[in-house]
Amino acid sequence: MLFILNEVIFWLFNMVTLLAVVIAVLVFINHFGNDLQLQVNLPVSFNTDIDGVMIKDHFSTEVRVVETYGDIMFPGTPLGIARPFVVVLLLVIAAMYFMLFIFRKFIWSVNRGVIFESKNIKRLHILAFSLLGFWFFWHVYDYMVKIFIANDLHLGTIEITGNMKSHAGTS
Repeated sequence: MLFILNEVIFWLFNMVTLLAVVIAVLVFINHFGNDLQLQVNLPVSFNTDIDGVMIKDHFSTEVRVVETYGDIMFPGTPLGIARPFVVVLLLVIAAMYFMLFIFRKFIWSVNRGVIFESKNIKRLHILAFSLLGFWFFWHVYDYMVKIFIANDLHLGTIEITGNMKSHAGTS
């Protein structure tokens, strides 16, 4: 069952990778023009002052949001912002593809009954170090978003704090 699930995930990921590469090429040749709208998850919190109400079991109480995380959108995203994010997206997809490929080879060996072979142990080591590298890359990405985007935002009454969360993303 795990073998079949792994194969389905692998081939679905291949289709998503192909779509991502096509979109990346379209971004790099400026096919979208000013219609591109990049949305970036900020890895830093920002102070806000929003009042609301929480209703629970027929009881209501006032609440105030004082610090939160969120996304920002760049309507008509300029290519100078879009292209670096596309490069990061392609690097993430390449890393994920590599890890999925190594895991697939491991599952194929296990499916053939070859479990405790030196090749499989080496594959697990490669996978573990790849996951560690991916984690490190993600933290560097968060820091770069903080430096190159969050530090230059001017949002009126919202104040960007230095508090960082453990992950960020682009959607």
